[in-house]
Amino acid sequence: MPTLSLYQKIGVVVLCLSVGDCFPNPTQNISLNDPKSQLLNQSPSPTNKSSKNFSFPRTLPPHTKVQVLDTGISLLLLGFQSEEGEKVSFLWDTGSDISFYEGSDPSQTKEFQIGEKKLRLRKGEGILPKGIQGLLGQDAFQGSCVFWDEGLLYWFSSDSPFCDHPDAYVGTQLKYLSTKQKGEHSFVQFEYPKSFVSFAHLDTGATLSILPKAGGEDSLGEKRVFRPGGTILTLEHWKAKETLTLRCKSGFREEYQNVEFLTGISLENFHLSGDKDKEEVWVIGLGVLRTRPLFWDFSRKRIGIIHQEN
Repeated sequence: MPTLSLYQKIGVVVLCLSVGDCFPNPTQNISLNDPKSQLLNQSPSPTNKSSKNFSFPRTLPPHTKVQVLDTGISLLLLGFQSEEGEKVSFLWDTGSDISFYEGSDPSQTKEFQIGEKKLRLRKGEGILPKGIQGLLGQDAFQGSCVFWDEGLLYWFSSDSPFCDHPDAYVGTQLKYLSTKQKGEHSFVQFEYPKSFVSFAHLDTGATLSILPKAGGEDSLGEKRVFRPGGTILTLEHWKAKETLTLRCKSGFREEYQNVEFLTGISLENFHLSGDKDKEEVWVIGLGVLRTRPLFWDFSRKRIGIIHQEN
């Protein structure tokens, strides 16, 4: 069976660096001649994509607006500028504890700015798509909240009224997911297959979800995926037979049809301690996350989605 390359970070890690007040800022457009944009040619097609950007019912408080390029296999945050004036793009990876820019000397740091917001990052090495200069993990978002809708990320400081009462700016469509915390890690409650309820990590650094197999799913072949340490695994790629459900605190059940996911989790593949079906191994990736506007309050540990009638 043929194998295909896929950017899929396997692993669960989270943390959250204090950032200052947020203000609107210009963002950078990427040309199709840009090597980063060539990732589009490798991308699985997004499913259940919403047809238009979310309309806020009232004016937003001060924030930083970041352009997001969805390559299909990853999310790139555009418009950052280095101390030397270089325009830099970062991979957005909520599954990573640590942010870094590409380099082998971790003792070196560099400041990056977008609008009035400044981040000082260490050099580091990790699993990055070709041409991407660095990664923003959860430490970069400590002391803030974000609202992500397709091509835009609205980034607020934690003391912003938007973080405190997002429903005042978003409306009653915002539904908080049922979550649990393990240290700094956030897990959302899901159901798949029917009657199997567990928790999964929301990971913007994962292209596809990692879910248990119900039986009877449509096989889509195999995917070659990367895992920490630079090793490559070949995993089965499936289209879900049943509906994937994310459970909300209010009782709403947000449903997703025809979800593509990976399976083949084993202690041998992932070197995990404990049972192979422990909650920490399941992942909700971009194939699901890109289909609904997402609110993430990293300070208050709240995650919400815009509920859509199915």
